[in-house]
Parts: sequence; C-alpha cells; structure tokens
Amino acid sequence: MPSIASTAVLLANGPTVIDAVPIAATPKFMLPIADRPLLEYQVSVLAAAGVKKIIICVSCECQVAFDHLMENMPDYRVQMRCITQTAPRGTGGCLKDVASYISGDDFWVFGADLFLDTDLKPMIDFHRKRNAVATVAAVCEGIPPWGYERVQCDDHGNVKTIHRYHPSQNRRSRFRPLGLYLFKRKILDRIPDQGFFDLKEQLFQLLYDTGTAAMAYEVMRYWRTISSLDNYMAANRDVLLRRTEFPFLQQHDTAFDPDAADPNGKMIAPLFLGKDIRVGTDAVLIGPSAVGHGCDIGSHVVVNGCLVFPGARIGAHAQLTNCIIGENAVIENGAILRDSVLLDKIDTADDATGRLSPVLDNIPGETGINKKGRIIHRCGYLLWKRGFDIAFSLLALTLLSPLMLLIAIAIKLDSPGTVFFHQRRCGWYGVDFDMYKFRTMVQNAEAVKRKIHHLNQVDGPMFKIVGDPRVTRVGRFLRATNLDEVPQFFNILIGEMALVGPRPLSWDEMRYNPRWRDQRITVPPGLIGLWQLKSHQNLAFADWIHNDFRYVRECSVLLDFKILLLSVVQAAKGVFRLLGSILTRQPRPKETDK
Repeated sequence: MPSIASTAVLLANGPTVIDAVPIAATPKFMLPIADRPLLEYQVSVLAAAGVKKIIICVSCECQVAFDHLMENMPDYRVQMRCITQTAPRGTGGCLKDVASYISGDDFWVFGADLFLDTDLKPMIDFHRKRNAVATVAAVCEGIPPWGYERVQCDDHGNVKTIHRYHPSQNRRSRFRPLGLYLFKRKILDRIPDQGFFDLKEQLFQLLYDTGTAAMAYEVMRYWRTISSLDNYMAANRDVLLRRTEFPFLQQHDTAFDPDAADPNGKMIAPLFLGKDIRVGTDAVLIGPSAVGHGCDIGSHVVVNGCLVFPGARIGAHAQLTNCIIGENAVIENGAILRDSVLLDKIDTADDATGRLSPVLDNIPGETGINKKGRIIHRCGYLLWKRGFDIAFSLLALTLLSPLMLLIAIAIKLDSPGTVFFHQRRCGWYGVDFDMYKFRTMVQNAEAVKRKIHHLNQVDGPMFKIVGDPRVTRVGRFLRATNLDEVPQFFNILIGEMALVGPRPLSWDEMRYNPRWRDQRITVPPGLIGLWQLKSHQNLAFADWIHNDFRYVRECSVLLDFKILLLSVVQAAKGVFRLLGSILTRQPRPKETDK
C-alpha cells in the first residue's frame, strides 16, 4: 500500500539562536551533527516512511545558504523545494502559504530542530486507525520522585512548608510535543488566508473546541530536539558513539587525510574529521569530537569532546574541552576553554559567546576591545535611560497632576466604574508588575468582548476594532491624545517600565511566538514603542514582531529620542483630528411641534 503521507513541510524560520547564543547565520536544519547537516538525518527518516517531497519554509536571508546545501546533499530520491517567507505568519500561516505544493490527503509537518531516529510508519498506522485529523508526536518525560517537591512561600517570600507530592498526585500531562505532526489536508481549511496563526496555541485549541479528532502518538525510540546547547552537544555525542542507527553512518567514519597530520599527533576515536584539515605537531584529538572541513589545528593543541565548525583556526598550545567552536572562529595561542561556545563572523548585536550551561557571565572565549566595548556601551545606555526616565516621569507627574484630577472627574461623570484600569503585565526579564491606565472602556468590557470577538480586525494574540463600541466618550478623547497612559509614569518612576520600549504584555498575549516573547523581554518595557507609533494604520501582527525585534536590536539614545519625537507629533495630530471632527460636526435639527 502506498504511503498516505508523501509530502512533508519543514518549518525552518531564520538564523540559529540557541540559549540566546547566535550559533549560525543559517537555520537549525543546517547545523552539523558530526560532519553531516541535521537535514540529512531528517530526510533519511522521512524517506524511509515514504515521503517523496519536502517543502522547506525559510526566511529570505537563508535562501542562499539553502541553495549551497542542496548542491552537496546526497540523493535520497526526495524532491525538495524551498519557499521563502517575507513576513512572520506563524507555523499555521506558513502551511497556508505552501498549501498548493502539498500532495495527497495527509502530510507531515516538522520543526528544524527535530533529531529523530525512529520508524514513522507505526505513527501513520495510528493516525489512520484513529481517523485523526491531526496527530502529534510526543514523548513521555518521567519526573523522578524528588521532582514533585515544592516549596510553598507566603506573599513576602517566607517559606511556609515543603510539600513532597507523590507522582500519582500530579495532574499535569507529562507528554511533551516533539515538533512532528501528521495532518489531514482538510486541516488547511481551518487556517485563515491572511495574518498570523499558530499551530500549537490556536489550531489545536480550535480543533478541541469543535470536537475534531486530534491525537497524541508516543514516540518510544531515539529522539532529541536541538533546543539547547546541551542537547546539541548530546546529539553529536550520540552519533559519534553510535547510539543511533542511521545507515549512512555505518559507511563513513572519517574523511580525514592521515597525511595532513603530524605522525607524533594522537587521534583517539570516535572522531569525525572533515577534508583539508591541518593538524600540527603533537596535537591530540580526543573523541567524541567532530572537526569540520578546512580547519587548522596548531601544534600541542588538545581538542577533547568538542564540535569544531568548518574553517576554524585553533592556535598552538590551546586546550579545548566540551566546546563548540563556530565557523571561521579563531582561538588564540594558549587559550584554555571548557564548556564554552566561541563564535566569529556572526552578524548580531549580541555577545558571541555562551556557556553550555545557563550561566552566561564570566565566559571564556571572545575577549578584547570589541566585547568589552559592547558591554560598556550597553551599561552606559541603560544608566542614561534610567536617569532620564526618573527625571522625565517626575516632571510629567508634577506638571500633569491638575490635568489628571480633571480626567478622573470626567471619567466618573461619563460612565459608572473605577477611574483607573490595572492589569498584570510581564516586565523586564519576565518580572510581573501591575500596569495602570485611566479607564477608557465600559466597566463590563471583558464580557462585551466575548460577544463581539468575531469582529476582531487583527491577527495573532491581539484584539482590536476600529471604533470599538466598548470605548466611552471620554475614553475616545483619552485614546486619541494618549492621555490614558499618563498613570504609567508611576510605573516608570519606580522602575517597572521605561519611557521607551516594547509595550508590556501579559504572558498569555505573547504565547503565540516564543522567540518574539523571549527577545522583547530582554529590554525594559516602555510607555511608547515602535509598533505603537504605527498601529493606528497598520494592525498586522507580523509588523508588531518586526518592530519589536528592530528595537531590541537597535536600541540606543538616538532611537529613543526619535521615538519620543514621533510620539509627540502623533499625539498632536490626534488632538487636531478630534477637534476637527467636533468643529465640523453638523448640529442636530431641533424638533418642532406638529
């Protein structure tokens, strides 16, 4: 019987960032596992399950790298097509964009970080027998008994007690998705043609709410996801130590030319060594290690359990243990690195080093003027920013206090309810705080929202309607002039917010795009942000993501002043528009007695 799933879609996104470290300018599926790209392992597993065509969705900046990779990929008799995404559409939105390339009644979807060595045919049988519209590959992660210990504290952080739960008391699912799905083609009808749409957060909730069959299939054999530096190194070790059974690995131990090495050097297996490697006198390479093509290893060097990308140069007498050395990176003579990442020629504003553990300070690796200069510049910018925020917020609260009193009176006279609206928001590096605004909506705004949710004009996690019926008369004026945000100067004064930065959101509002969430909370949330300046005209979630990424990447004193100036201009325009609409409004005709 022919395979019922002959097409697979790879959701690759953009450059590789793991544990906040920019590992490579290419997507994760191009990362080397031993000396082979991750995509080669993925293709071999999918081809064995009957896949004949793979559609790879990448961002525009990765197209050239993908073309180069295809020139060197072995022939698995699988057709590959690369589709570039010009704007973030979410995992579901990507599927809608490539719908015309999907063949058959069922198709696979998988992520760029999936490293799997298992037979997928049983999952196909499971999918068919359950008549599922969607099947999720999942693994059951067992938690040891001590994993159920919990410390209970009071509101002041004082320890009240320590609970030791029995595993049977755990009511949360221990299944974790692997990033592999099997869908029926009709699932594409549930995805909107435009806007941002996420598979995990939106599609599966929609399927459950409508009673559509979506099942979880437990993967029992080997799997890993390249979601952390530790997992990436572990995947390499597993391949080098033959803990996986990929057929092409049995025929290829090394591409290393022994004539390139000094006879006094030592090679201790298991090793994967690329072509055109130069190894100096008395160098020692200890497995499990993989060294890419064109590397230059100096004399008396020790490489122990490392992953060295192509083109790297390691100076004499250097000692590397459990390290990742980036493409074309340069290690100085005598350097001693352990459990570290050293990258070079990566186009990013972030530091190019990172531990394999979560600790990112006191990292050996990139040293010198460039890194120190970036740190000093960022610290100076943050100090200036905080000082300016304190001075500006104090001045604003002093000058605007009479106006705030008038606004409070107007709100109370206009509609029943409180003067202030406050909501729990996510702050800098995930610290929650209460954000305050003047109330601009009716008191039962959330209840009304549920009734008019179908009128939502934006995609993603946002809810926005031009001419929202929940907004009060005073609220329309406050929003047009941005005066509803004035109470947030108190948040700025005590350090919970900044004057300029991405708008603070709740955790729930950021769940659709974890990468966007993790980046935007690395800077203080602000009263004014790039996206807010344009949101009155452009409501696309993709543009929100783009502008937040841009601010995190380019934040500076000059950019902050530019945003402040534009916000003042926009507020002035809002006042003039409002006054214009009032002055041009035709008076209602007086009623006369008949």
